[in-house]
Amino acid sequence: MRFPPDIPKAFVQQMEHWLGAEARDLVAALSDKPWRGLRYASVAKPHGELPKSLAPFLGDGVPWAADGFYLAHGPSLGYTVLHQAGAFYLQDPSAMAVAVALDPQPGERILDLCAAPGGKTTHAALLAARRGGAQIVANDIHRDRVLALAENAERVGAPCAITNESPAALAEAWPQAFDAMVVDAPCSGEGMFRKDPAVRAEWRPDAPERFQALQKDILHHALTMLRPGGRLVYSTCTLNPLENEQVVLWLLDHYPVELEPLPDWPEWRPARSDWAADREDIRLAKRLWPHVGRGEGHFVARFRLCEPVAEKPRRRSKGATATPAGKAWDAWLASLLTDVPPAWRRTSIHKTLVFADALGDLAAPGLRVLRPGPPLAERKGQVFVPHHAASRLIPPGGFRATVEIDEETAIRYLAGEPLAAPDGLCPEASFCAVAHEGFHLGFAKRAPGRLNNLYPRGLRSTRVESLAALAEAVASSSS
Repeated sequence: MRFPPDIPKAFVQQMEHWLGAEARDLVAALSDKPWRGLRYASVAKPHGELPKSLAPFLGDGVPWAADGFYLAHGPSLGYTVLHQAGAFYLQDPSAMAVAVALDPQPGERILDLCAAPGGKTTHAALLAARRGGAQIVANDIHRDRVLALAENAERVGAPCAITNESPAALAEAWPQAFDAMVVDAPCSGEGMFRKDPAVRAEWRPDAPERFQALQKDILHHALTMLRPGGRLVYSTCTLNPLENEQVVLWLLDHYPVELEPLPDWPEWRPARSDWAADREDIRLAKRLWPHVGRGEGHFVARFRLCEPVAEKPRRRSKGATATPAGKAWDAWLASLLTDVPPAWRRTSIHKTLVFADALGDLAAPGLRVLRPGPPLAERKGQVFVPHHAASRLIPPGGFRATVEIDEETAIRYLAGEPLAAPDGLCPEASFCAVAHEGFHLGFAKRAPGRLNNLYPRGLRSTRVESLAALAEAVASSSS
């Protein structure tokens, strides 16, 4: 078979072994451009819609994700005002199926165990918010990746706690603690071949076998953290059955779990029972192949835990606990917000930063907690200053003072420039939210004759592009 020169020959041979003649179609598809997608993302406005200004860039809806859309092959939207505001999240369309499979329920305690860079966490937070919310913990073992996770969670307003631990350490601290879990497992990444040349270059013939062993270890620890009756969604962005069907078979053979049916998603195929000892229930898991569906390749399975894997948890020895709100904090919240969310009244304080407490009784000594919840404010002497992340947690109308700005002004704001002070701002409000098309960008502080820019210096950029200009370029190129 002829194949693209940068596709590893050993990968092609492995796919020929598993797929036979169909491997030709798969390898040919890997020469095509990758599918791109975005989905609505603002957790503070869970029932909102994508702004109409994005319409020129959107293609078909993603059949398995109600808020997802395919993107035309055009400009990147990652440096636009609405992306910086957390209105949407750029994501492989096939990856959008994972949070849909999780199906978060009201009030559940959910752990995303391998969460970076945050696509599944933020999607789960959005779906949960539509049903009244859930307690979500997002973890990643890698320090550099967990920082990206925190940034993405902040951008879209996902009110989750973020930890930076190994699955083994979390399992020790949190036996039977969760109602639902996501394990988007580390994998050989064969579903990334089209969009990331580095993944193709780094792939090795023994990668599926090595990652299979790693996934089994992670899944073992994951199941010990799940309550009886709880759900576990296992997913990968790879194609090899060693990491998918055969990992599912191993779980079914060694743990008290059963597979649950997934929705009948168009373009997805059942997992292959002939790759897993001919067990018919394996077909309840699903695959999207890049030569069959409009996505880069994904595997999703949902399990129900029938019996506990870990011993019943002992009474927890708590670490840092939430601090009840004080009078100064209450007064400051009243000056900032029209209606104070209950989560803002119990806080966790680290040095000068005030966090909403999203860990609750999961707090345990010794765990590496990057953020116990979303940061709300910084205390400077006797004064509270709102943290940038807090702007993304509150829906429109929730701040006592809000300035709505057009795109041109928003681009200047994101670069760090001050704003003109409009007439009619609430006189009691020292700080005001800054919004574009109904999505909060950040904060500004009142000063004589102007509003001082509080957008974080580390996030300021002069590279933000005009969505209107990009739309004009798309229109002219297609005419």
